Amino acid sequence: MILSLRARSVLSRLGPNRAPYLSRQFSTSERPAEPFRVLFCGSDIFSIAALEALLDAEDVWQSITVVTPRERAIGRNRSQTYSPPLQRFALERDLEHHAVPSGPFAFPPAFEKHHPSHLLLTASFGHIIPTPLLTPFAHALNVHPSALPLYRGAAPVQWAIANREPSTGVTVQSMAPREVGVDAGAILGAVDGLPIPKEATYNTLLPDLAHIGGRLLVQVLRQLQTGNATPRAQDPAKVTKAPKITNATARVNWAEHEAELLEARHRGFGHAQPLWAHRPQELVHGNSTVKRDYGVQLTAVKLAGKVPPQAEEWATAAGGKPGTIVLDKGGRRVLALTRNGWLELVRVKPVGKKEQPGAEWWNGLPPKVRSRGWGILE
Repeated sequence: MILSLRARSVLSRLGPNRAPYLSRQFSTSERPAEPFRVLFCGSDIFSIAALEALLDAEDVWQSITVVTPRERAIGRNRSQTYSPPLQRFALERDLEHHAVPSGPFAFPPAFEKHHPSHLLLTASFGHIIPTPLLTPFAHALNVHPSALPLYRGAAPVQWAIANREPSTGVTVQSMAPREVGVDAGAILGAVDGLPIPKEATYNTLLPDLAHIGGRLLVQVLRQLQTGNATPRAQDPAKVTKAPKITNATARVNWAEHEAELLEARHRGFGHAQPLWAHRPQELVHGNSTVKRDYGVQLTAVKLAGKVPPQAEEWATAAGGKPGTIVLDKGGRRVLALTRNGWLELVRVKPVGKKEQPGAEWWNGLPPKVRSRGWGILE
């Protein structure tokens, strides 16, 4: 059996015991008796890897129809159109493609009635399938990038990195009715114990998990067709959640968040939802002073490492308050004091302005802040 380079890059980190691991998780010696008519629902590169593996396993399917979220307008003036990567992939491969309708959720007419060969597959689809739409399918499966029941929900990879987990996994599960719970279906195949490198980001870890998930999916489908699949229930005592990342999730609380946690959150979800904070500023209008808060996105951060003594002195002058920012003049770095340790603000984006290096942003702060050597983020 030949694994993709990305899959091998992850599995090589399992060490000398990976051989039995591979034979257990990726055995493909048995071949199915009857191909499936597949309705494949997805959106991103995780979906594409699963579909690529499926396309290569031509003995498993007789037809494949792809469903993706609708295209949407993006950009400041909504002048650009975003197309899901899976949509572009499907069209390039001349696969039948449908977008989720703007009205009530519905599947293509060919999948409205039950048939023993109908198979519903989802991978990073972004939509919860209404329970009545599951009935036409002999099997309805989901490829989920975590070791279920850990990290059920919309953002398992992001939270595994953000929570500094040492390892993660991929699971193929049956789709349970919505009322049972999200990602609560029986497990038909799983790969767990995949190490998460300390420097991993969402964009570097996801492709590895995607390729492993694709191979696992094909194995499960062949087991289903030969009658060798063995579903097992998830342990409810081990359930953890991976909720959708929101603007509120990315809000920095300097008094509660430590530097290592913020750096991990940046790696986990900063690509899509940057960390952010407020910078209070006093504006003088006539005889009155008005306080206003300006949002600042921290678009690139890293652990500060060694901090010069002057930074500590300025932090003391500011009362040792978490959220204090100082300029390390020697390294031309902007440093922020957290609950425990210093964070370097490599790049920032003030609301309504362009992204810029941290030191450049510091130079644009009020003279009062720059002259005393410290400021505050809240």
